[in-house]
Amino acid sequence: MRLQFGDCLFDSETREVFRKQKPVHLSPKAFRLLELLLEDRPRALPKDELHEKVWPGTFISEATLASAIAEIRAALGDSGRKEQFVRTVHGYGYAFSGETHEAPRAAGGPAAEDTCYRLVWNGREISLVPGENVLGRDRQAVAWIDDSSVSRRHARILIRKGSARLEDLQSKNGTYLSGARIDEPVELHDGEVIRLGSASLTFRVFSAAGSTATQIAP
Repeated sequence: MRLQFGDCLFDSETREVFRKQKPVHLSPKAFRLLELLLEDRPRALPKDELHEKVWPGTFISEATLASAIAEIRAALGDSGRKEQFVRTVHGYGYAFSGETHEAPRAAGGPAAEDTCYRLVWNGREISLVPGENVLGRDRQAVAWIDDSSVSRRHARILIRKGSARLEDLQSKNGTYLSGARIDEPVELHDGEVIRLGSASLTFRVFSAAGSTATQIAP
């Protein structure tokens, strides 16, 4: 989903939001909340439904949801009084009320892959695709990691324009890159070791010819 509204652009594939052609930061929960409001626009979503979809199985106060809405509004240049994009439905929930239109992705140079990306886990190779790759215990994840220390949606790898970024999805046991816990998205490089809970994976980058400078350690 790639939508333009006002001077903002939302891209669910690259997990980015732009305002006046400049990227703006949203926390993972605020991004997911905005994504839900856009997907169901113009339907108003009740607070209970938003709680369950954004913070599944977790008790949160109404202030947590209100804080995420405020974060979205600040990023989009929206105000609580004008409510140009995010409308408060008092006593019920929230709705996206801005006018949107599809924003086709510009055709670039050779987009497909002169390079391919994989994860190696327990002797198994997992191919990564352009866009978002969720890593976790959820069977719908691109990289299904059947390990009790791994959250259902533990982390994600975003493949875009010849680069790969790793981001933690507020997992219970944390995401580590080369031994250091990450709190913000970080760039990935061939041969680096990712740890999700107690599961270790090796990130690999292959050229079109199928070779890399770094070999997989036995």
